Amino acid sequence: MSAGITRVHGYSAAPSQRPSTLSFFNIQFAAAVNGQVGVVNGAIDRIFTAISQFATVGLIGTVQNNGTGSNRDLRFALEDTGADANSPSGLGFGSASDVTTYTTTEDKLQAVIQALGTVNGIALGSATVSRVTI
Repeated sequence: MSAGITRVHGYSAAPSQRPSTLSFFNIQFAAAVNGQVGVVNGAIDRIFTAISQFATVGLIGTVQNNGTGSNRDLRFALEDTGADANSPSGLGFGSASDVTTYTTTEDKLQAVIQALGTVNGIALGSATVSRVTI
């Protein structure tokens, strides 16, 4: 369920009763990105600004080594809110502004990140995204 109840003009605005869960993903970069942590408008900042245009970012982990090399992996979670025939996870596969139909959410996330190109010397065009089972 969504977070708390607020009041709007004296009436309660109850949260959505649609189910909410988290889906976890990992971004694998071609180069170390630990120098981008906390950099305003840096690679990591730009990635999550882009992702937040179509999904709610629930958690962002720390840059680490999950097997691709030192400081080249970043895990994060997106909120799944509700579900329907077009988006069984609640995330869907992309926005109406994108003409491509993606088969998985991670394909869409990867396309969004790769479209950023090179940011602060970090080439994002080869970044890959995979779903993580927790």
